[in-house]
Order: sequence, then structure tokens, then C-alpha cells
Amino acid sequence: MLTIILTSRVAGNRDSNIKLLLDSLVFCGGNRQNCEVIVKYDDDDDEIPDATFFGSYPFNIKQFIWSRGEGRHGFHLDHFYLFAQRNLESTFVLLCADDFTFTRPGFIEDIISIKKDYCFVGPNRPRVELYAGNWHKHECMEIWKHNEGVSLPCFSTRCIEVLQNYGWQCNADNWQTLLTILLHEQFSVDIWKIIPAFFTRNKSDGMSGYSKTYNNMEIDGSRNAKNEYYYRLVYQQAKNVYLNILFDEHVKKMKTDH
Repeated sequence: MLTIILTSRVAGNRDSNIKLLLDSLVFCGGNRQNCEVIVKYDDDDDEIPDATFFGSYPFNIKQFIWSRGEGRHGFHLDHFYLFAQRNLESTFVLLCADDFTFTRPGFIEDIISIKKDYCFVGPNRPRVELYAGNWHKHECMEIWKHNEGVSLPCFSTRCIEVLQNYGWQCNADNWQTLLTILLHEQFSVDIWKIIPAFFTRNKSDGMSGYSKTYNNMEIDGSRNAKNEYYYRLVYQQAKNVYLNILFDEHVKKMKTDH
């Protein structure tokens, strides 16, 4: 099963289009057996769709409502809480937003058919060979944080269990890109699985979700993390993935030998 997670706000958000997103998931073959959707709304949003709307879809939709907090820049906290509410039968989790549309029937099966405990999935693998040793230079960061085309980061659920969160800032796509770069650079590990493109972003000026942030580890727009400790934290996460891969392989070998 694939778990799709998103935080949404309708009021005051001209880019919000949950109906188009969910309709496109139906078009691509989403059903109760192969996917679920978990969505969080703000408690001051007076335009949230009602239960009848969500109940009309052929897959389970879990809805949560709590305070807006800092909005966009608290997404990484919202995402990890929502991850903990998933169906434990799901093997992959995809972070989404309601200004995207799914476009290719069969993409869900492409993802859930992957039999790897540790895996990142997407149509565009970051060019890690290009960035190794140079990723922290400003001119390189301006490329990998924007132009790798990740957009909807997808992870095996085991990866998130090991990583223990969705980073320390709102953009999980460039967090996933940095993890991929560090896994390659530091540990010669590549866990990226390429599948054909399956989504598009709806036309927008891309500005409706941007706001002031107090998070000095944010990487967003023209901002890079002011708190350099962020990069060390992501390195530790990459190391945790590597060490868990080694440990799991060791345990499997021990079981086979005995």
C-alpha cells in the first residue's frame, strides 16, 4: 500500500484544489487496497470539505484538524505526526500537496511493487555524481535545491522509521536530495529507484504558501540554512540509513547461516 500525506489549507489559498488531486488519484487507479490519503487542515479554515466529499472516494481518507502554527514552515512536524497515523500495511509514503495532479495510471503499482526496505522513489534521480564534494558551494546549492525535479518526495516507510522525521524545514524534496547526495558521497550508497513520471504541478505563481519564517534551518526560495548545524544533522540521518542497511543485512545473513 502507498500512503499519501499532505497538509492543506483552503481559505485564502488560491492554489488549493483537493478535488482535482483526489480525482486524478482515482483516474490513476487508486483504490482501498493499494493506497490511502492522510490530510491535515487548520482549525481556523472555514472552507474544509465535509465528510460526504471525502467519503465519496474509493480509498480511505483520514482527516486531521489542528492549529495552523507557523503554517508552511511547520510542515516537517505535521508530516511526521501524519506518518505515524498510516496504515501499517503501507510500504511507501509519498508527500504531496493539493496543487499537484497525478497523471499516469499504474504509478501506484510501480511504487508498491518495489521490494526494497530502503528506497527513495521518483522520476528524476538527483545527479549525485555532479555534486559530490561540491554540494555545499553556493553555486551548486542553487542548482540542487531547486532544479532536480523531485517535487513529490517518496520514501519506503522503513526509511522514515530510521530517519525519524522529515527534516528540520518545510521542503522535504530538497531534504531528500541532500540525503541522496550524502549517501553517495560519504557511503557509496544509492537507494534511488527511478520510475516514469506520474505527476504534474498545477499552474500557479507558486507564492501563495510563502510567508515569514523564524526557522533558521529553512532552505526555501533564495534562502539557505543560516544554522549550519542543519547539514550535520542531515549527514547523521544519512549515516543512520547506511548503518541500518548494514545491520539488517547482517541479521539476514545470520538467520540464513543458522
